[in-house]
Parts: sequence; C-alpha cells; structure tokens
Amino acid sequence: MPYLNSLRNRFIITLSIMLMLVMGILVFILHQLMIPNLISEERQSAHVYANVLQESIDNNARALSDMAFQWASWASTRDFMEGSLPGFPQTHITSAVFADRSADMMLITNANDGVAWIAGRNPVTGDFTSCARPTGSCQWTLEQVRQIQRQLPLTDTVTRIGVRPEFALLSTWPIARHGSTLPSGKLTLVRFLPGQWRPNPMHMASTLTLSAIRQSVTASTDKSAVVIDADSDDSLRLTLLRDSATPGYQVMMTTRLERHSLRAGIERFNLTMLGALGLLLLLMMIMLWVFRAIVLRPIGELSRYASALRQSPGEHLDSPPPWLQARGDELGVMAREFQTLIHDLNERNAHLKALTNRDALTGLGNRRLLDRQLPRILSLTHRLERPVALIMIDVDHFKLYNDFYGHPEGDQCLKTIADTLRDIFQRESDLVARVGGEEFVIVLPDFDLDRAMDIARGVCTAMEAQCLPHEPSPTHKYVTISAGVAVSSPEHPLSGEALIKQADEALYQIKKSSRNAVGCGASVPLATHGNKRP
Repeated sequence: MPYLNSLRNRFIITLSIMLMLVMGILVFILHQLMIPNLISEERQSAHVYANVLQESIDNNARALSDMAFQWASWASTRDFMEGSLPGFPQTHITSAVFADRSADMMLITNANDGVAWIAGRNPVTGDFTSCARPTGSCQWTLEQVRQIQRQLPLTDTVTRIGVRPEFALLSTWPIARHGSTLPSGKLTLVRFLPGQWRPNPMHMASTLTLSAIRQSVTASTDKSAVVIDADSDDSLRLTLLRDSATPGYQVMMTTRLERHSLRAGIERFNLTMLGALGLLLLLMMIMLWVFRAIVLRPIGELSRYASALRQSPGEHLDSPPPWLQARGDELGVMAREFQTLIHDLNERNAHLKALTNRDALTGLGNRRLLDRQLPRILSLTHRLERPVALIMIDVDHFKLYNDFYGHPEGDQCLKTIADTLRDIFQRESDLVARVGGEEFVIVLPDFDLDRAMDIARGVCTAMEAQCLPHEPSPTHKYVTISAGVAVSSPEHPLSGEALIKQADEALYQIKKSSRNAVGCGASVPLATHGNKRP
C-alpha cells in the first residue's frame, strides 16, 4: 500500500507506538516538575537586567545630549553662526574636544541645514580633522553628513542611534539666535558605536550586538521594547529594540544571558528521571534497531554507491543497487533521482569549464581563450589565403589612474573599455580578450594592415569619446589608449606567439615615443591619435 510504503509514515507509526509506551511514565513525572516556575523566575530576572541595560544606554545618550546642549547654547557658537566670530572653529573646536571619546564628530549646520563646519576624529586613522566642508581631509565624514542632513528636518532633541552609514549615537540641538525664537542653525554630536558595544564597561560585562532592521508598519511606536527568547538550553537571547535616528529603521541590540537557574532546575529534574532511565534505554534500543532496518541500511547502501562512484569514475556504475531503486518509498525515489542528479552535475561542470575561458571582471575572453583560439584562427584564415590582424591595446597611465581614483574606479574604467570593444567588434569571427591588468587583444580575421590601423584609430577615438576623466594623466584630460598592430599574411605567416610579440613590440615603441597613438609591427608609430594635454 502507498501509505505503508512511505518512509515518513513508517517512521511516524513506529515512533507513535514508542511514544505511547513512554507517555504514561512521562505524564506522571512531568506533573512533578517546576520548570514553568523556573522559566517565570528566569524571565523576571532577565527583565530586571534589561532595565539595567536600558539605563546604561540612556546614560550614554544623556551624556552626549548634555554635551551637545552645552555647545549649542554657548554664546561663541551662536556668534560663529551669526558671522561675528569667524575664527571660532580654529580656536575652540580642537582635537582636545574628542580626546576622551565622549564624541567622535561634530556637525554644525545653518538654518537651511547646510554644512557650516565639520570636525572629528577619523575612526579609521584616528586623525583629527576640521573643515568647512566634508571634502579633502574631512572626506571620511561625507556619508555621515548626508545621513544627518536627511534626518535634520525630522530631528528633535532626543538622542537616538543612527544606523547609516554606521552605528552612532546622534544628538542634535538648535543654536539660539540673538533676539529671535528661531534657531540660527543646529549642532549635532556623533559618537560612533562598535558592532559589539558595552554601554557601561565599568559595571557590566554584557556586550550588545548592534544590527539594523526595517521598521514594519505594525512595529511598536514605544521608545524601546524588550524581547526575551531562548537562544539555546544554556543561554537566553535578550533583544532591545529602539527607534533609530534613521527613518524607517529600528536598532536591534542583542546579548545573551546564562541560564544558571534553569540548568539547576533541570539537574533536579534529571535526578527524578533516573528511575525511568532503564526503560527509556530499552525503548531507544528498540527504536534504533527499527530505524536502522528501515532507514539507515538503505541510506548506507546509497552512500556506498556514491563513494564508489567518486573513487572509481572510470568504472561504469550506471545506477544504485536495483533493490534500492525498486523501493516504493522516498529512498527509492532518491535512488532513482540520484542518476538524474549526476547527469545534471556533469552538464553544470561543462558550463563551469566554459566560464574558465572568460575574464571575471569584464566578461571578455581571457588569456587562456586567446592562446587556444588564436592558432586555430590563423590556420583557418590562412587556409582561405586571407590575412589575420592582431591589435594589442594598453590604457595610458593606468597606474596613475588607479593611484588617483582608487582600484574600484579602475575596475569600472576597464569595464567601460570592455563594453566599448564589445560594441565595436560584433562579428562572430572577431576575438576580444583581456590578457593583462590593463591590456586587451583584438584578433581580426580577414583584416590587412591598413584596415587594422584604421580600426585601431577608431578604437582610440571611441575610447576618448567616453570622456572618462583622467586628471593625473600627462597625455590627456580623459582616459586614452595606445595600440600596437601586427598582421600575419598567408605569404608571411606568423605563429600566434610571434604575432602577439610583434604587436607587443609595436605597442612598446608607441608608448616609448608617445601615448594616445597607434603603431604597427615595424616598431615605428604610423599615426598619432591625439595630443598631449597642455
């Protein structure tokens, strides 16, 4: 019957019989337990501890708020905002303000929430910087300033925790204006929080793990909420939820509490259960034997088949044991599906092998593909008595570009070049590959030297037209390329290695004499595409 053939149902039936035998004993013993009372006491203690944590967090917030209030209400701050004390940041906002780590950054904004002054200690380098704008040495504050500016129209004087771009306590106070109830600006103090935060390191050993969660529509609007749940048998997870300074987010702070009282109660429970241990052991032995007969033996056969298949791939192990495939339960289905899975894996391996011929960054072919395809292209094209051109491209002053803009921008530049080449060379017979950091190779069947030189100049023009800024380049204000061209003809055929070498030598000579230019295999530049930047 299908019902009896189901592996799950067989196990459920067997387990149900065992459970009914044990149920009478367990019901009598469970009535004597005090676990619910122990859990209730444990929860009460956890709530008390949560209140202590909340108070420690509030103390941190009050300290930052008091500091922000003092700065915002200071007459010198007001005079600076009204233009009568322009030297205020240089004389008063010094590194000593942030020396005790009570605050890590100060942002002063005008009445329109524009930046008036920014200062603080870089959390990465530890250097103190003070600027009128979040640029230059204060570039590290840019994302934090943007987040604060988005929050300023909604900000009250309550100190909250921001979650973007990093966790931080934020306290904002209005800067009073002479003779007016309207503020002349706002002052915000920021204290960066680590992902593992101890609110009161002097008196509390618990570390809060900070994380940000999206605030759902039904989320609580209370200032904070406490959630206590069992993380494991040995610890409780205590979660504090607080509204954040970042709209749409809540701050989730978690810590773990050891369940000492519950473990003590469980130990007493275990003493009570000793009387039933003998019977339970007997029942477990019976269950283990039944489980082995129904489940473990067929699974073991399937595992041995898989091991033999892995260790002896040359032997044709076409399928798992026939008796296992003949089963009508889930293990039989698993055995029959096993072969299908093997075929799928072989197809995926073939797909992965194809991916090894592609450059991971640009998606173009890589050096492996070039070395394999170039000899074939040369052989087939020369057999038709047609030439093969090879263009080797190098990005001018790419090291300066990387050093100035950073490697992520350098990668984006290479992707742009790859997209440009992909748009230009769309013939099926064309081969475009990235063979080095900033080097690309284009193989063009049925192209003589003149046509190859023309297309190389066109590539230089197309690249320059992308208008990618290259400020440190001594050649041009935009990113440019240089190209070396070599041709293998049926009359004077070259090997793939020799063709690449000839194009590389032409590229070397072009780079030695000038940049943003095209040269041929004669090692002398034929034409210059652009002029050096004035």
